Amino acid sequence: MWLGLSLFLLMLWVVMLCAGLLWPIVWHSKQGTKSSSWVSAWWRYWRHVCQPLLGWRHRQRLARLLVHVGQSSVPVEQIFAYQCGAFLASFFLCLMAWWGWGGKWLSGVPWSLGLASAMYWYPVSVLQRKIRRQQQQMQREFPFMLDLLTLSLEAGMGIQSALQLCVAQLPSHQLRSHLQLTLDDLRTGLNRDQAFMRFAQRVALDEAHAFVAALQQSFELGGSLGPLLRQQAHQRRQERFLRAEKKALEAPVKMLLPLVVCIFPCTFLVIGYPLFFQLWQNL
Repeated sequence: MWLGLSLFLLMLWVVMLCAGLLWPIVWHSKQGTKSSSWVSAWWRYWRHVCQPLLGWRHRQRLARLLVHVGQSSVPVEQIFAYQCGAFLASFFLCLMAWWGWGGKWLSGVPWSLGLASAMYWYPVSVLQRKIRRQQQQMQREFPFMLDLLTLSLEAGMGIQSALQLCVAQLPSHQLRSHLQLTLDDLRTGLNRDQAFMRFAQRVALDEAHAFVAALQQSFELGGSLGPLLRQQAHQRRQERFLRAEKKALEAPVKMLLPLVVCIFPCTFLVIGYPLFFQLWQNL
């Protein structure tokens, strides 16, 4: 009886596995799309399944992160499919590992849910870390960009020509790509205020908002941009120096834990072992 039941369950599992592998390809053929392999078919089908679960608040948050990271062409549904896949895979793997170690299913569910929740937010945390690294790089390059703009405007160039020079000379790829998008907005006929406001929203830095505010004030009042941008470049350079000084002051505090845990015990062992060995011989 048990042998027949086991064979039936095994056959049922094989049938479900084959159906699961073939159904996305059949679904794509019904949709009229071509897939290069069953993996790409599975991935597209998985995105289609996860798409109704994506709320509008989470959609806006992911879209804003993709804009800040410079990957606005990436579909939001793709990142959400990564999140759902990471959640399910980590949940079932943790549950199977818990059961393999001899634990009960129900007792392993909370741990599996905790790990799955952490893995669900892992793609978002990767995007946030990438944004922070890019913002730090753009903060270092921002004074150089302001200097280039100041020299170009004082030499008689227009704002678009000055931005084009910055795009050609800036070493930072991310800041250069944001300026290129601003140039594309201006060339398509978008208003200058709206184009620079989009630049500030994409960069998401206080320096960018101050730069855009100075540009808008100059456009409205008709003043000269050169001295104002030169002053901003000097201020941004001072802020960069203060950030570097702050990190230098934080270094001894961060080195305290490795000193106490790793270096001090080895030092005490090297100094104290000969004394302990000599006392042991005398006793």
